[in-house]
Amino acid sequence: MSEGPTAGPSEDRAFIDRSIRIAIVVATSLAVLFALLFVLKGALTPLAVSFGIAYFLDPVVRRLESYGVRRSFGVLALMLIAVGILGLVFFVLIPALVGQVAELARSLPAYLNAMLEWLIPRLESLGVDVPTSWTAAFHQVRESIGVERLGGWVQGLLGTVSGTLGAIVGVVVIPVIAYYMLAEFSAVKGGIVSLIPPRYRDAVMSRWQKVDDLLSSFVRGQFTVSVLLGALYAAGFAILGVPMAMLIGLVSGAVAFIPYVGSALALTLASALCLFEYGIGLRLAGVAGWYVFVQNLEGFVLTPRIVGSSVGLHPMTVIVALLIGGNLLGFLGLLVAVPVAAVVQVFVREFVDFYRTSDLYSGGSGRVA
Repeated sequence: MSEGPTAGPSEDRAFIDRSIRIAIVVATSLAVLFALLFVLKGALTPLAVSFGIAYFLDPVVRRLESYGVRRSFGVLALMLIAVGILGLVFFVLIPALVGQVAELARSLPAYLNAMLEWLIPRLESLGVDVPTSWTAAFHQVRESIGVERLGGWVQGLLGTVSGTLGAIVGVVVIPVIAYYMLAEFSAVKGGIVSLIPPRYRDAVMSRWQKVDDLLSSFVRGQFTVSVLLGALYAAGFAILGVPMAMLIGLVSGAVAFIPYVGSALALTLASALCLFEYGIGLRLAGVAGWYVFVQNLEGFVLTPRIVGSSVGLHPMTVIVALLIGGNLLGFLGLLVAVPVAAVVQVFVREFVDFYRTSDLYSGGSGRVA
């Protein structure tokens, strides 16, 4: 009779002690990993992009291997196809995009003047001191921010240019690194698995499979959906006569992996340009109608069929992960935010399931009521 009351508290203490030890080890490991990522983020960004390409294309290579194609030949064929697509983009789409950017540069002063003509009377009616010219506006801004801060902005701009040149160099080496990573992807994966102690191997691989399922559904599926959305927006807006429709489709598709942002950007840009060019009328209504159509197509057809109806990564989880990753590690943080969120989500669910079956939660019954 006396063993029953003491068994529960002792097991609770053991559970708490074990959880604290695990939390200390995990927190220390994460701190060391974050410090390394922060210090080496510039060098690791091309590697992260290359690994993402290899991870994205590995299922295609494995499918080719199942048909008897040697992995090296399959990787080479994929790279040649990728180069061909990039060449097509360069020779067909890039000139059109350059023309639309030039058109935007020519039309921007007129758009700004139209906006000012609408905005200035309303600001003046509110008692706001509005500059009468762009020169006066520049002097007013310079006086308000100070010369020192303006010089800091110039230095920041120079730093951005320098970073852009470094990014260009990274873009050049990314295909080379991606080729070698993809060619050795299975061997590297097998080598990593062989380092896991045999007694933990099945448990680790089962959890990695859950992470891989999340990432496969989100990354590969969302990439496909983003491309389709960009093409739909570009085609529809072009038919409606919206200025720079291809540029709008490209920009909105590029950021469509961020929930709600890509679609909101497409609607905002298309509506603003249509309003400046044609005013309020049927074209503006057509933009709104096409936006509603594409949104419904994405919500009821594209995302359920391509990404899956239950990916497991909530849109708010993705947004928060991207915000935190971008703020901490810049572009590298944006690259690793979603994979890290998937890993964290899997282990949080594992911990919650373990906690719900523990004596600490069930009060010694060993099961959930």
